[in-house]
Amino acid sequence: MGARRLFVLVSALALAFSLLPATAGAADGLTYEQFENGTKTDNVEVLKRIGFTGATEIDADGRYAYVGQFSGKYDRNTIDQGGLYIIDMVGDEDTEPFTVVSKLECTGTDNYIRLMDPAVFNPDEPEKQYVVMAHHGNRCNARDLRNDPNTQAGYGAFNGIMVIDVTDRANPVIVDSIGHESAHTVMPHPTRPYLYILPGGTANGINTGRRRISPTGIIDASNPTDLKYITAFQHNAQGCHDLGWTPDGDYAYCAGIGEIQVWDVSGDRIENPLVVNTIVNPAIQFAHNAVLSDDGKYLLINDEAFGFHTCRGDAADLYGSLWIYDVSIPNLPILAGRIEPPGHPKGSGQVNTAGWVTEWCAAHNYNFVPGTYTVVASWFGGGMTAHDITDPLNPELVAQYMPGGDSVMWSAHYYNGYVLTGDMGLGVDILDIPELREAEAAAAATGAPEGAGSGDAMFGAGLSLGAPRIDRTAELVPAVLPPRPVVERGIGESGFCVVPGNRNT
Repeated sequence: MGARRLFVLVSALALAFSLLPATAGAADGLTYEQFENGTKTDNVEVLKRIGFTGATEIDADGRYAYVGQFSGKYDRNTIDQGGLYIIDMVGDEDTEPFTVVSKLECTGTDNYIRLMDPAVFNPDEPEKQYVVMAHHGNRCNARDLRNDPNTQAGYGAFNGIMVIDVTDRANPVIVDSIGHESAHTVMPHPTRPYLYILPGGTANGINTGRRRISPTGIIDASNPTDLKYITAFQHNAQGCHDLGWTPDGDYAYCAGIGEIQVWDVSGDRIENPLVVNTIVNPAIQFAHNAVLSDDGKYLLINDEAFGFHTCRGDAADLYGSLWIYDVSIPNLPILAGRIEPPGHPKGSGQVNTAGWVTEWCAAHNYNFVPGTYTVVASWFGGGMTAHDITDPLNPELVAQYMPGGDSVMWSAHYYNGYVLTGDMGLGVDILDIPELREAEAAAAATGAPEGAGSGDAMFGAGLSLGAPRIDRTAELVPAVLPPRPVVERGIGESGFCVVPGNRNT
């Protein structure tokens, strides 16, 4: 990613609280308060809401945030919306902070956004900034992809990715497109100019008429304005929903239904990965993401759990969790902990969410506060949480925010000192949580995550020295799994983000 800058918001109110185990109640020091029709811990301040429907993934550089918006996937009334929002998080004498400076109107599904690090993708022109957008169909590049041999039709257009030049944030411009059989997400390599197009993590990919396994597309993006399709990598019977990378980029973690594969992508294997290990956790129904801490010690894998987790009751259940793996030896992951779904705080009142995720609290998109072991995550109907996993067996809840109403929280990320949430029903909320900035500042000052031991300083290869590795599978995964509740939903009401009705054309 590009350089991150720390922006401190001066507040007249000094907030203090003690950290709270995820399974404990508010009596341990972290209290909840209600606002409008939502609930939050009292250390969360809502600074602004940028309202629109269909917000998906968010990425950011040192000043600007980039938010994808899709059309018509769950709400047929929004079929003509979609594209890329660019938000100035800082502002100047003419612009307030957290202002939309432009929108690229590109009707399409998912419109999954990732920043392309200038130091990796355009080192000779570091002043230029590109983002890449994955989609199942997008009208902006339908003409360009019509004759692409690698694409498939979908949602009125074609599966693929587009690179957008956002150097002039007020005037984003599409500079190239390339097709792929199923393009649910896209992940730039962290150290080399390659893009990996992921099919969605289910057998046969997503939104493709072919009844075969959809591969991962590996793209040479050394010239972001002239993409080169290298290969379609066939790796397992599910495909990847997302890839997570070790800091040096030598290993990747492919998350999909039933398993998480560990790939060696070092050297020449970057164009032909070697599968060196597999994580199989029977409590995970759909491994959706794989995100590593900055030092490469911990890998977080979420279970999107389709529609089979609810927020009901005071205690969260096993399914829909964020699972914590120790990958300090990258090709030998071991289970280290679990963050349970948040549920609804006792006494908070019922938080109503929109249609397909009513009472659904499964982990979705998330990231780490830079340099720390604090993870910020979205949970659909469960809103946003921040947890400190310095002790992965006992994650500590730092903050929670549930906006209520029509909230369908697709993503929650910490960027540039603030938490930004991408909400399908509400748009983008900007949250101030001072403890997160303080943790980032402490890590930057010491070179190690707050609370880490002296042997846990960050190493470029992702290997941390410290406490011995202990596999916690026996403690965290029951020998006999509890039954999953049966939830009856029509295809148009599916809570699974990658199984909407197929609209190939």
